[in-house]
Amino acid sequence: MDGLSAAASIIAVVQLAQAVGGVLMEYYEGVKGARDDIQRLYNSIKNLESVLKSVDDLPRTLSINIQALLENKTGTLSLCKAELDGIKKELDTFSKQQNHIGKLKSLIWPFKKKGVDKHVHFIDKHKHDLMLSFGVENLHISLRHHDILGDIQREIRAAQGDKERSQIIEWIAKSLPDPSTEHNIAREKFQEGTGSWLIDGDHLKTWSKTNNSFLWLNGGAGAGKSILCSTVIEHIQQQFKQELNVIVTYWYIKFDNSTTQSISNIIRSWIRDICSNRRDTPQTLKDAYAHCNHGQQQPTIKKLREILKSVMTGLQDVYLIVDALDEYPKTERDSLLDTLKEIHNWQIGPIHIFVTSRLEDDIRFHLTDMSEQNVSDNCQSIRLQGSNVTEVIKKFLSNQISNNDISSFGKKKWSSDFKEEVVKSIARQADGMFRLAALQLDSLKNYRTVSAIRNGLNQLPSSLDVFYERALENLSEEDQYYVKIALQWIAYSVRPLKIFELSEAVIVQPESSPYLGQDKKLICEEDSFIILDMIPSIFVTIYVDDSDDLPFKEKWHIRFSHYSVQEFLQSSRMSNGPAKQYHLQEFNGLEFIAAQCIAYLIHVGSFFKDSYSGLSDVYNRFPLIYHAVLCWTYYIQRLEILSNESFNLVGNLRELASLFMSGNQATSNNHDAWKISQIICKDARRKIPYPAITPSDASREFDLGSPLHAAATGWYFPEKIVTLLLAAGMNPNKSGGELRYPLVAATDKNKLEICKLLCKGGAIPDPGWSVRGETALQVASRKDYVDICAYLLGQGADIENRDITDDVAKYDFPDSLMTPLLLATKHRKLAVIELLLASGADVESVYNVYTPLQYASEAHDVQACKLLLDSGSDVNHMTEFVPFLTSKLPWQFRWTTSWTPLSRPFRVFPSFYPNDDLLVIIELLLKAGADVHAKGGPWWENGPMATTIVFCLECTRNLPESTERGEKHVLEKALDMLLHAGAGSGLEGAEVLSILEGIRDELKEGRRELLRQREMNNRRSNDRIEEIDRFIYSYDDAYNRVQEQQEKERETSMRGFSIEDAMENEEFSNAELSNRVTSLSL
Repeated sequence: MDGLSAAASIIAVVQLAQAVGGVLMEYYEGVKGARDDIQRLYNSIKNLESVLKSVDDLPRTLSINIQALLENKTGTLSLCKAELDGIKKELDTFSKQQNHIGKLKSLIWPFKKKGVDKHVHFIDKHKHDLMLSFGVENLHISLRHHDILGDIQREIRAAQGDKERSQIIEWIAKSLPDPSTEHNIAREKFQEGTGSWLIDGDHLKTWSKTNNSFLWLNGGAGAGKSILCSTVIEHIQQQFKQELNVIVTYWYIKFDNSTTQSISNIIRSWIRDICSNRRDTPQTLKDAYAHCNHGQQQPTIKKLREILKSVMTGLQDVYLIVDALDEYPKTERDSLLDTLKEIHNWQIGPIHIFVTSRLEDDIRFHLTDMSEQNVSDNCQSIRLQGSNVTEVIKKFLSNQISNNDISSFGKKKWSSDFKEEVVKSIARQADGMFRLAALQLDSLKNYRTVSAIRNGLNQLPSSLDVFYERALENLSEEDQYYVKIALQWIAYSVRPLKIFELSEAVIVQPESSPYLGQDKKLICEEDSFIILDMIPSIFVTIYVDDSDDLPFKEKWHIRFSHYSVQEFLQSSRMSNGPAKQYHLQEFNGLEFIAAQCIAYLIHVGSFFKDSYSGLSDVYNRFPLIYHAVLCWTYYIQRLEILSNESFNLVGNLRELASLFMSGNQATSNNHDAWKISQIICKDARRKIPYPAITPSDASREFDLGSPLHAAATGWYFPEKIVTLLLAAGMNPNKSGGELRYPLVAATDKNKLEICKLLCKGGAIPDPGWSVRGETALQVASRKDYVDICAYLLGQGADIENRDITDDVAKYDFPDSLMTPLLLATKHRKLAVIELLLASGADVESVYNVYTPLQYASEAHDVQACKLLLDSGSDVNHMTEFVPFLTSKLPWQFRWTTSWTPLSRPFRVFPSFYPNDDLLVIIELLLKAGADVHAKGGPWWENGPMATTIVFCLECTRNLPESTERGEKHVLEKALDMLLHAGAGSGLEGAEVLSILEGIRDELKEGRRELLRQREMNNRRSNDRIEEIDRFIYSYDDAYNRVQEQQEKERETSMRGFSIEDAMENEEFSNAELSNRVTSLSL
């Protein structure tokens, strides 16, 4: 046995030891009762691995005795391998289930203590034999205790640091609000000692331990559900903090934060939390990332559910917690409840779902129905009422009284008896509602004597409604106007308002010009806002947002203090009550706010002599400007949604919108309002102070776009506005705006009906050059808008159009140079591919050295490959790229890069994820007649740099260390398929041998250099040596298999020739091979 083979033998045993260690990790996570034995066996095997890894300069220093030790079937190394094989076989027998969830739940430790002692003794004995044979003094081994829990934690940390994994998690969590913000707010309100009745109760204990359990905590408004939810989260996190395979993920739904009212955000947050704590990245998530153009798009809700289901595989327990289902919009709540029911119906044991809400009819119907359908009785509910809740309220009140000074009647004068009297009285009247109890206690602050407090206790409002009504009735006549407008803004604003924005909003008068009532402007001094003195304090809460680097007063935000406030103001109870003038209706509120925003923009436009001067301080002069310019279109869209698309702009709102948009109605006061709003809009999106701009800048005029262009996006206006503008004579083919043409802009936003309106109004499907260079059909193909693609093709759009030749645009927007079919295959839009092929798209079109089939094979897109092959794609279409050469290049000969569909699947840049689809792609291409000897990659003057086999081996070299064994196995299978198809046969096979031998020699030389570095105490070279040994082994194996194929072929051919013919043939073959190798060396 030569030194290299000996090294390979040691590597094989090391790999086997690592495999057994991995299985032991799974047992450690799944079998809690045998962890001591598992730890001992794991420690012994890892120490053996350490010894084998520490063998110094194996090929150079192995003595005859050591070679015999390694080669002999009864030698130490062979015995260690046999022992590890036996252990692994025994472990695998008890973990055969394919479903990893079931695997962890059903793992049975196969060894008794004596059996573990026997294995540990055997491994330790032969480990010491190896150490003695190699010479302990030369090994420099420092055996350490291997902590299996620490190794699992290190694996998780390594996975978290993996670049690919980080990119995927960052993609799935893009733009998500942080649920810990609301969690921390709830924890700040938590009173020590409260919530123990829930934590110690049977319901929660049963829920936390029962497979596929569901627990619904329900109660009235202000009953403290969010605080109890936060207590459950803290309890579960604390209980399982040492369990690496237990994950707690939560979400708080807030009535005043639309980003929390999204099923997509909820599921993505869960996926993010789960994957961040896994040791691996599930293939389903990797595939979804690749399918979404490597993170450029977001997956559908259906796909997110599939991902969530897959990422929970292999975990011991997953706790999904959602607070305040009732604060999710009622019109969309069915979708959320259906999603929760679907997750529960997966019947996955480790899942535990906990939700809170008020006892709303639709929630009760869904969850009661789910409980009735559940035969295993693992769905429970808890109603917040009775003595437990009353006792908790008493603790809360006692803590509040003890920790706070009650106005001028100091806490020192509260006797214990009187304190108990107050606590009992409020707790009794609060009827299980924390918020009501807190408000009742707060109302006593103004009383200064014991008798006054006792009288106050007898006159406390009996409900939240009464509290809120009294607060409104006590408003002064002057304040009523401002408060009514302020409440509308707080309720229906698209985002929480800053206080100084609200101070500006309440003085906008949309009914007539002048739209900004300067005489009604609220006087504010420094950080004091009069509007806060007007609005009843029990209605709102003020908070500071430190996320932006802004002046302190600009960080103050305002919102309703509790969901019960908004619910009261919108309720039918309010509409007939004594404070009915403050009754809020969403439609009316949105209509009024939209009118205010437009009126505000017109007013601002009247202050500027031209479109650009004086904008640098516009935000200081007009604090509501950014909100108005960015959000007014949202309010109009909401109006259309609420009216089921039957909404028409009428009355004052229509007049304002027409005045704002139409140049035909321009006056000296408003002719710049539209342009100014667009400039400010861009400024607001950049979130930086807007600089001074010189007037009459043609390029800036180009960026603005017309009202029709803005309308076409579907974001600024509903479809009826497009109809209105077309009827007014606006040209649908006039360029302007970021996407240049209204039809392209509408396509970009997936607005089919607007596209139809524009085409009926005369829009050309294939106009001239646009900013991105794309036509509407190209945009629709890239973004997977199948319906729009079909419509545009029906309107005569050119299926092969890539109408751009501008060099600058070519490099800025390369997609514009691609046909719709190339775009669809590049971005993996299967439905569009099918439509374009059926419509006669050219399957051999080329861009950037790619054909559609090459794009599909590189992406491992099996379905796309099938469609293209069935449509006649050339399976051997070779594309070449010739770079632009200059005199500065150091070489005089030309080089090119060439590719075929069979070489594309092994391209490692920019990313490569080996999976079973790779094998299916290779099989499809080979069956379709792919040339297994085709050469790809860079070519030097006359010879190839790589063949498909070399590409496959290079992929193995480029895989990250964290790559799972299954992914490496895919590449091994791919190599088998290529060799089975004859990749190692004929003269081409002889070339492969030469190439493999050359690469192997380079690796060996690199290994020798690293050994020299290690002798110079370069510690980092150790890992590199181990890595190169694996590569050498891979190339050796491939070389031997190709050589074996060549020898078999030679034997077969020799049988059919005479000796003389064979010699003549061999001379010819050697001459031909010599010529090829000479070319290769150049």
